[in-house]
Formats: sequence, C-alpha cells, structure tokens
Amino acid sequence: MSLYETSDGILETHVTWKDVESDLQEKLGTKATFGENKTAVNIGDKKGFMSRVALVEPDWQNVEEVKELPRKFALKIPSQLAQFNIMSFEGGEGFDAEKLARFSIVTRMIHNREVEVYKQLNKFNHPDIPYAKAYSLKPFDNSDDLKGYLILEFIPNIHTIEMYQSINADDLLPLVRGIATFSALAQSLSPEETKWAIDRDWLEMMFNELFNETELAKKFETIRKLFEKDHPENAEKLIEVFQRYRELVPRYTRISEILGFKLVLNHGDLWQYNMLYSKTKNGNLELKALIDWQIVARMPPGLDLSKLLLGCLSVKDRRERGQELLKCYHETFTQVHGKELFSFHELQDCYNLFAPLMAMMVVPEIYMFIDSAKISEEEKVAARKEARTKMVAIMEDVIEIHKYNLENYSDFVKI
Repeated sequence: MSLYETSDGILETHVTWKDVESDLQEKLGTKATFGENKTAVNIGDKKGFMSRVALVEPDWQNVEEVKELPRKFALKIPSQLAQFNIMSFEGGEGFDAEKLARFSIVTRMIHNREVEVYKQLNKFNHPDIPYAKAYSLKPFDNSDDLKGYLILEFIPNIHTIEMYQSINADDLLPLVRGIATFSALAQSLSPEETKWAIDRDWLEMMFNELFNETELAKKFETIRKLFEKDHPENAEKLIEVFQRYRELVPRYTRISEILGFKLVLNHGDLWQYNMLYSKTKNGNLELKALIDWQIVARMPPGLDLSKLLLGCLSVKDRRERGQELLKCYHETFTQVHGKELFSFHELQDCYNLFAPLMAMMVVPEIYMFIDSAKISEEEKVAARKEARTKMVAIMEDVIEIHKYNLENYSDFVKI
C-alpha cells in the first residue's frame, strides 16, 4: 500500500473513522463516540495537491455532561491522490512511478514538518499569529506509516478568495504582522528546536521539480502567446529574466554567505488558498487563519513578502502601498524581536532579489486557475481581463526590478 493508492478510509485515504475517534477520545478526555450520522465532506478539492481535507461532523454520542466537544472539525490528511487531479508534468505524461515514490517521501516529510510548526504555534500562542487550533497532531512514525493527519478547529463562514483575485492592502496588513511575529518569535528557538525547517536548498528542490526544462519551455511559450500582439518585446525581456534567475537558483542557497542577508523562518507558501478570511457584516474581510505551514523555510524575509505582494495585491495597491506592507513587516519584526536584526533597506533588497523567482509562480498560472474555476463564462472573461492587467504590471515591474538588481547586486545576478 502507498499514499497514492485509494483505500477504504475517510475520503479514500488510509485514515479510518476509528483512528480519528480513538485519537480524539484520548486527546479530549472523553468516552463519547461518533454516531451513525457522522459525515466527512471534501473541502480541499483543487486547492492543493499534497493532502485531502475533510469537514467532519462526528455526530457525538453519549457526551459527558461537563464536556464540550467540537461539533465540527477539519481533518487534513496527507495524500498523493490529489496530485492526479491538480498537476500534469513532463509534457502531459503525469506522474510516473519514480516521481510518485519521491513525492511519497516528500509528503511524509512536509507533513511531519507541519506537525512541528503547529507545536511551536501552540507554544507561542500569540494573538497576532493567525492559525487554527489543533486538537491532535499525528505525524508519520516511519516510511511505511500511512496514517498521518492533523485535526484542526473548523473555521466557519469562510469567504473563499481565488488565486486570480486580489486582496486589499488593508486586509493584508494583519497577515503581514502575523508572519513577521512568527518569524521574530522563532528567532528565540534553538537550532535543535528548528531542525525541522527546510534549509536554504529548498528553492533548488522546488525549482528542480516544478520548473524543469520541459515545464519552463511550456511556460515561456504560454507567455509569448499571451502577449504576442500587444507586449511582444516585454514578453521576451521577461523570459530572459526568468531564464537568468532560474539559472541563479543554486546561488540563492548561499545568499546569506554571499550578501550577508539575515535568515529567518518564512511560511514559504503565501497565496490566497492558504489564507482563511471571513466577511464582516459591512463587507470587509477579516483574517481568521493562515494554513498549510508545511514548507516553513529558513530564508531571507523577502521570500514570503515577494510572493505575497506579487500574487495577492492588485496592481494599484502593490505599486502604491507595497512599501507600506514592507515597513509593517520590518517594524513588527523589530518590535517583537526586541532589536533590529535587518535594516529596512536590506528587507527591500531581499524583496527585489526574490521577486523574479516568485513571479515565475504567478505568471501565467493565474489563467489556469480561472479556466478551472466554477464560475460562468462571463465571470471568467472579467477575471481574465483583470488577471491580464495584473500580469502585464508584474512583467513591467519584474523587468525594472531586474535592472535594479543588476545595478546593485551585479556580482550576484550575473551569469
């Protein structure tokens, strides 16, 4: 049996109702049992490819009078089943046996990392770090274990923000404070306490898997087709920039030694689906939790911020208020840490150096998410129009950022 084979457990995984029931009985100190009307509904479809997430209603029976048990909870089960539905690599041939085996190792590794992160989040228990309460954290005990999972509080009334939609800068400020607070508090942890974090070769591993020659060629061809009529020159410039920074990826593993940048723990995967917002009565967004902490990495702070600002802000907000969000991160980190670990200028330069790499993950993948969205064709037309404006601006800005990097860090970015 393997993580990429279906089973008779919850959402076709190897985790059974009995596993979850007995675990919660122990963790919550109860003898109550799940009832016949228990349900598990897939709420993570097409929002990730390393797990299946279920909304569970356990239908508790024989609950002790003094006990208050969760009527609903989220069950996150690491699984490779979703990989067949989300991504197709190697020219459309999908995942072969070798790649599935490698991803099996990675799936276990990143799940156990997320377990460790949640342990630290529980210890920090800081009101400015948005995360879901964990009822139970079950790691994979060995390479043959098929039953790792997280049992988390269910956060209701979530307003889903699609990858192609922008988030207002004001609504991102609490999230920026949250990740800065997490990174600052993590500075107090010993190397032993953070040995689970991905080291700086994370970018190399990720780009080798997701941006190999085949995938990169497909991406470049898509960019050319998208902008051949109105922005052909900039499209070629952007491709040249992407090609250069793809070659530079190994150099980012040694960025702190080469440039002296400080290293902090980054969330590593800041995009819309990993941010849980609800809507207030007056229509404003309210941040409830940041999820998917499985690729927390030890990198310069510009990593998180570059992906966040490029992928989540509108063109207007990014260009007019991007610096404000960077300042929010710097001021929050410095205040929580108790002293300045890095200057604001260093943070800006970190952002600029990581921006071209993070832009490769955004352009032109936005269209893929629009095409697969369950919205009307009229809504897709409007979404594509907005996304195109965003991609053109990212293209223009990345070209300018590269010029800045060449002027200020020529030795680092030269081939």
